[in-house]
Amino acid sequence: MINIRQLFETFSSHVASCKSAPFVCTIGASFESWFRVELFPTLCEMQYPFKSIKPNYRYPNSRDKADLCVKNEGGDIIFELKSFVRGQDANKKTRYPGQIKKLENLITNSGVLQVITFTTFIGYRENTMRDYMGSFFTNDSWDMLGPRKFIEKYKLYVAITSMAK
Repeated sequence: MINIRQLFETFSSHVASCKSAPFVCTIGASFESWFRVELFPTLCEMQYPFKSIKPNYRYPNSRDKADLCVKNEGGDIIFELKSFVRGQDANKKTRYPGQIKKLENLITNSGVLQVITFTTFIGYRENTMRDYMGSFFTNDSWDMLGPRKFIEKYKLYVAITSMAK
């Protein structure tokens, strides 16, 4: 299983070393795909083998895809990434709770070991981010870190959540 505090530290450190970080972490645009790509070397640094990380994982009995999956003997670890940019998120705010419910169902009804969300915010006040996270993640079984600044000198905030069997 992945410890979300260790994931935050390792991922934040990796992103801070990227030449594109000043742009991605300060511009009012959504960069889910960029975070998905940069999550890969972070997971490798955390000792997950290259071949265990799958970018095209389909949820069991569904056409929906996860953003990333780590295949483990004990069960799959599924990642969902969501980027919120103030003034651009009406549809995401409506759909995200449904995606979270699907993740919760994976824990109870499949061979998935752990689900992790990586939610970024740019342009939001801290209390608004906390309110959103509280409304998205209503099940008390979620472990939550943040929202907090991803890299101190930039204005991007991140919240990482995890639910496991």
